[in-house]
Amino acid sequence: MAAAALVVCSAAAGLAGSSEPAPSVVPVASGTDRLPVPTDDSPVSRAGNRDARPNVVLVMTDDMRADDLRAMPLTRRLIADRGLDFTDATSPHPLCCPARAELVTGQYAQNNGVQHNAGPFGGFQALDPTHEISSWFSRAGYRTGFVGKFLNGYTAEDVRPSGWTHWDPLVAGVYDYLDFALADDDESPAKYRNSYVTDVIAERTNDTVRRFARHDEPFLLFSWHLAPHYRLDDGRPVPPPSAPRDADKFADAVPPSFDDPSFNERTVLDQPRPFRNRRDADPQVVVREHRARLRALQSVDRAVASLVDTLRETGELERTVIVFTSDNGYSLGEHRFLGKNVLTDPVLQVPLLVRGPGIAPGSSSDLSVTLVDLPATFAAISGATPGWTVDGASVVPTLRGLDQPFRDTTLVQTGDDGGDGWAYRGVRTDRYLYGVNGADAFLYDDELDPHQLVNRIDDPAYAAVRAALEERRGQLITCRGWACNQTFGALPEPG
Repeated sequence: MAAAALVVCSAAAGLAGSSEPAPSVVPVASGTDRLPVPTDDSPVSRAGNRDARPNVVLVMTDDMRADDLRAMPLTRRLIADRGLDFTDATSPHPLCCPARAELVTGQYAQNNGVQHNAGPFGGFQALDPTHEISSWFSRAGYRTGFVGKFLNGYTAEDVRPSGWTHWDPLVAGVYDYLDFALADDDESPAKYRNSYVTDVIAERTNDTVRRFARHDEPFLLFSWHLAPHYRLDDGRPVPPPSAPRDADKFADAVPPSFDDPSFNERTVLDQPRPFRNRRDADPQVVVREHRARLRALQSVDRAVASLVDTLRETGELERTVIVFTSDNGYSLGEHRFLGKNVLTDPVLQVPLLVRGPGIAPGSSSDLSVTLVDLPATFAAISGATPGWTVDGASVVPTLRGLDQPFRDTTLVQTGDDGGDGWAYRGVRTDRYLYGVNGADAFLYDDELDPHQLVNRIDDPAYAAVRAALEERRGQLITCRGWACNQTFGALPEPG
């Protein structure tokens, strides 16, 4: 993890409007908070009065593991090979709704209010619809568009979040895959029967690009897919269906978790409650789910390719920053667990690829970037001024290939649908993963135990490490703005 000092974004990069005192920081060098774009005399420019700021397009999947990217050759060729791969990207609140709330607010759940998918602190109802980053870009002269799955619980009867020029989220049959409806700009919802949701989202995303490309303003576009999330069949979760053309693919695929020593871990009594005394995961169930997930992602892979083609056809590709990620990862039997909303690497880690002007093709970075950093980064790219204090930091210097000082400790947390809405809350460093939920806690030493098999929370040799991590946790679980991005310094060695 890069760690030298805190980077705080300027007005163009993410902390405008903050009333908090600025900490001691290492400033970003002049000119590093922008990405270059083609000049008006470039082959892809339209009229001479075209706004020179780049477009930003965020393509997101749902519950995709970082290693699922191996099964998406088009996305790897068109985004990773033409841009930058963040190899240590995480979803710091790895559950659908809180992760999505982070992306539309630039804040952790303690500041945006969305701690879970359901309950009094969960779902769309926990989000202030006026507190949503599209308004930043609308005020900055951007056209803004949203297509696909929004926050859990959003329906056609709910208020439209502020700032979207084009608003087209799923509003019915959200987890059906085949029978569903999209908002269609608050007109009568566009209803689909026996259609495949990924293909429809791709088509409507491309139509939005064509519509926006007819104007001189740059645009921000979110295209959020459902795959590879499970399908709800009469309320029962089942593996996701694929498009018909993909039905026979991956017949021999083996889950990567089978090669992880934590798969159906022999001894889990030392592990935190989500894994303790859990029965073994059924290998056949894991295989069936893994193969279905990979098949469902094939339509997303083609959707990425069609998006790139549409951007090229409209003359927008060379002036567009394309970001590809997932809302969270997914456990396939590691620690006997299937699912998300736990703090382990397979669930925390997500793919994060960025292609665009000024980004070196085929590059990579091990910066510990998170989803919370993306809104600050988008603001830095566009020059939009955030309307409130954001908790993330812009990573534009890294996109430009520069060394970037960065925080050395990241807040990670999970929520609950009852009580105070919180479950495990902790921190992640380049060596340790630590979390606490009441009297239950865990501490993993990833340097000595990369598969997180041993909980060292009660190991006397780690007493000083635990105390230092707890001190950082205590500061970060209430952090806001720059305080979420501190550099704490070196941790003690295990004694």
